[in-house]
Amino acid sequence: MTTDQSSSDRKSALASTVQMAQLVVMVIGVASVFLTIGRKDQAIEQSQTQISELRQICSDLARVVGSLGISDASQTAQLQSIDKRLDRLETIR
Repeated sequence: MTTDQSSSDRKSALASTVQMAQLVVMVIGVASVFLTIGRKDQAIEQSQTQISELRQICSDLARVVGSLGISDASQTAQLQSIDKRLDRLETIR
């Protein structure tokens, strides 16, 4: 019976080792899932920050373009005024 008992002890030890290995593999799997989720969350947060910065840059650019349009219109009006004054001067002569 000692051989049966020793065989049973070996099977029990092997089963225990296999269970421990399965536990380790499961823990590593779960940890890698959390790590992947954390990385994706970080990438999403970084993208949101970059999108916010880009939105601000676009807003500033739109303001600049708008003010340039106003400046161009103002300059055009001034040039037209000068042109009219020159035309009047030429017609007076």
